[in-house]
Amino acid sequence: MSDESDGTPFDDFLRSLLARAMRAQGFDPSSMPAEYSDPAHLEQVLNQFRFIMSTTSGPVNWGLVEGAAKQQAFTAGDPHPCASEAAATKQAMTVADLWLDTVTDFSAGPAERQAWSRAQWIDATLPMWKRICEPVAANVSRALSAALADQMGDGGDLPAGVAAMLGQTQEMMPKLSAMMFASQIGRALSALAQEAIGSYDVGVPLAPARTTALLPHNIAVFSEGLDIDFTEVRQFMAVREAAHRRLFASVSWLSGDLLRAVEAYSAEIAIDPTAIAQAASSVDPSDPESIERALSGGVFAISVTEAQHRALTRLETLLALIEGWVEVVTAAATAPYLPHSDQLREMMRRRRASGSPAEEVLGRLIGLKMRPRRARGAASIFSLVAADGTATARDALWSHPDMVPTMNEL
Repeated sequence: MSDESDGTPFDDFLRSLLARAMRAQGFDPSSMPAEYSDPAHLEQVLNQFRFIMSTTSGPVNWGLVEGAAKQQAFTAGDPHPCASEAAATKQAMTVADLWLDTVTDFSAGPAERQAWSRAQWIDATLPMWKRICEPVAANVSRALSAALADQMGDGGDLPAGVAAMLGQTQEMMPKLSAMMFASQIGRALSALAQEAIGSYDVGVPLAPARTTALLPHNIAVFSEGLDIDFTEVRQFMAVREAAHRRLFASVSWLSGDLLRAVEAYSAEIAIDPTAIAQAASSVDPSDPESIERALSGGVFAISVTEAQHRALTRLETLLALIEGWVEVVTAAATAPYLPHSDQLREMMRRRRASGSPAEEVLGRLIGLKMRPRRARGAASIFSLVAADGTATARDALWSHPDMVPTMNEL
């Protein structure tokens, strides 16, 4: 795809933006067939791209998110589970439910057990990521558009062609932000998909309610270098996944309370005026990548509102309680059967504590890191209650939102 052009500055800008969008989805514009250098053909492509830009709505272009995330996952290697692998994975989750029946009063209920590729993980979890990311993206897009308009002024001192391009760029800024957010979220989700074990890796139920799912290829990667048989690692992960689903299926208030805390925090996120002004000043209207670089920096205010503090405290408490309960129940269910249960438990603790580069990217994008900071304390409380009483007493702590331990108690 040729970079040469004798069109208007705005057409040049669109060409650059089109090339950027193609690279986000794993295509090298310079290696495209020769017909894409034909002016008539290129104009047709640009017209289609203009149409896409004109019809894009919302603070994130989710079509681009899906395409970019899947393409990058495919490029990194995304083998689809074969029939025997899928059957063995589903059987592991069936066994997991049998083991859990002996250690918790929470019932399994109807379950749809699935074995996913990374692309299937992206497909299944995208609706929940949309719910989590979109409120923040809307705030940032509005703030950046306003700051960019202030930065550029009316363009009266600029050449006519450039001034016209600036005006068109300002009008398109929400759509450009939506595209650039999409590129970054797509990369983050692709990276998360390469690390995900199941559908509850961030503590939030990312998949539909009845789903329990594992990613066999990722479990195989996780188990590399361990002196533990792959089937034992898979079974341990199956118990964790099934325990998560039981908890959310049995505690009717939990999912709604957790997501309301996420949304309440997101809705209150404030934008740092100085940071957003600096970001706007770094935007070069002729360089779409400069918009993405502006969005990748820290633009969130350091201080939080009282409402945010309450929402964040509630969110971190619930995430810690969820992880703590799952850890304790998984340990009880697997100890009689898996010789390396304690070792795998400790490995999951370290994995949780260290986080991942993908989580860091997502945290910068949405201003929120969903990590259960007090999970060890929560696990200790659930273990003590079960030791002093029964598993029934432990599980009864979930009977009402006011019954669960507070952050101070953790």
